[in-house]
Amino acid sequence: MRIKQLIALPLLALALSGCGGGENETFYKVGFLGAPCDTSPEWNDANMQRMKELGFNTIQLNVAWGYRPGDNPLNMEDVVAVPDEFKLPVDTTMLNENTGSQHVFLHSPEKIAARADELRSRIALCKKYGMRTIFHFGAPYVAYPATEPLSQCISDERTAERYKALIRKFHEEFPGVDDLLMYTYDQNAWLCSENGVCDKCFGRPLHERVSAFVNTLAATWRELNPGGRLWWEPWEISGGQTFAAMELLDTACVGLSLHSSITEVQLVLPADRWFKNMLTLASKHGIPVIGELWLGSATEETEPYTSIPTPLATLRALKAVNEAGKLAGIKEYYGNLPDREDVNLRMTAIFFDNPEIGEEEAMKLLAAPYGPAADEVREYWTLASRAFELYPWDISWFAREVGKSNPCHALTTATLKGASWQTPSWQSNRRAAFMRTSETDYPHFWMLEDAQLRFKAAADCAAAALEAAGRVADKVPEEYSDDFNKGMEELEGFRQRVMAYVYHIRETNLCSMLRGKLAETGVMDNTLLQELNRILKEDGENQGGHNDAMAEAIDMLEENPEAFLEKYFRQYADSEEVPEHLLPADWGNVWSLTSK
Repeated sequence: MRIKQLIALPLLALALSGCGGGENETFYKVGFLGAPCDTSPEWNDANMQRMKELGFNTIQLNVAWGYRPGDNPLNMEDVVAVPDEFKLPVDTTMLNENTGSQHVFLHSPEKIAARADELRSRIALCKKYGMRTIFHFGAPYVAYPATEPLSQCISDERTAERYKALIRKFHEEFPGVDDLLMYTYDQNAWLCSENGVCDKCFGRPLHERVSAFVNTLAATWRELNPGGRLWWEPWEISGGQTFAAMELLDTACVGLSLHSSITEVQLVLPADRWFKNMLTLASKHGIPVIGELWLGSATEETEPYTSIPTPLATLRALKAVNEAGKLAGIKEYYGNLPDREDVNLRMTAIFFDNPEIGEEEAMKLLAAPYGPAADEVREYWTLASRAFELYPWDISWFAREVGKSNPCHALTTATLKGASWQTPSWQSNRRAAFMRTSETDYPHFWMLEDAQLRFKAAADCAAAALEAAGRVADKVPEEYSDDFNKGMEELEGFRQRVMAYVYHIRETNLCSMLRGKLAETGVMDNTLLQELNRILKEDGENQGGHNDAMAEAIDMLEENPEAFLEKYFRQYADSEEVPEHLLPADWGNVWSLTSK
């Protein structure tokens, strides 16, 4: 069933239909206020009215993120005191890192009470505007990083009893919460491996254990709230495990909330084969599914940037997810900032209103408020979207962190930093989804070159977008001007950081070729030397022109190329310390995908 068929149904239909997963359920359009990198949007009438106008009918009550931004609850234990008979050392010893204090505990009575008061206020606001509510939490609660044997194990009957008790207390203390959304792997929730050290879990397949745990909690919530549902987010579990767990879920009261690909939520790589397979299997078993993606400009991929306009990419992602199979809803994964002009979020609203709208019509409708500037603004947004589509997000999980990158990089051999954690998905499926999941070796020349050329294509398109934006910036209506300029500023930051990757990789490959030719013939290749000199200077300008280490490197290249090749763009083993003269002055504050 497509969103267009469901969108006009009254929200009351969901409450009346219970947990049956039937055709009469309302389509969930789930958003929430604030994002991990920006919790400033207030839970007030103006923002809730704005969310309603944008087409949302369901609100997630908390920014459920690992470091608890703004002290938002991440686990049920953050808002409900654990009964004495279930208390564990982790419940009383874990510090609240958000306070900046070494003496404030995460689950102190005062902190729990403060979060509970805020949660009740948010519930009341949602109900005032007719919004359905979802509370997002992780279980079973463990300290991070998780080390087996875990403080709580789902094979231990006491763990299930603990969460049944917590759910009952939660329902009693927070009337008005309609649904629960639970993740079971990552952050402050974790599961034992069947091949680990836990005696209770050893030899027992994870999909059997976790499905039983999910079913128990879902049945408890359904007993308390017949019109509600527990949505399970099977994050960090392998594709095979998710397929197998699907067979064992209680279809009467369990739903699935799925990232739009098994790798991550990614703007330009949505609705992968795993996601489509999950929708097919869920439909077969009668399990409703909500698809998760970015609905606004704030994303984990580009944090702390929150304003880069990529509305055409947003529309394409929404369409891809919606057309992948039968859905019960679409959900924001990172967070929404409705108190500003967010063209990606407005594009989501246009899609909610008419999911079958064409791209040209949608872009014209989106740009219409810009009046005489609309056509030129639309060109800018199209090019910015294309730049993101060209960017190689599939290189590594760390390619996502481009907004945190520093355009200054080490003057060592460029790498492509891989990322990997000890979870089933990372040790299986994501090894195929990302080119790099390891940092133990340097990438091949051709892999570096591939990344360089794709980074360059994205940066060039971003530059074209910025040129188009510059031509129209003074024509933008005053009420949109500040946000328009902020988007330009952030897109320029994106372009600058991507070009830093281009320069570092090309410098590395040029030095590699120069060393090879020198070793083979005893002669420097003058054409490559000239290119290296030019690239280094462009790189220095891109960094802001104030990198003394780069200036010294350029001087040495011009004075003594062989000495330069001995000193710069060399490989260093993980155990070796990189000499300070190869590092920018502020290296302690530098992160770069290409600097090992």
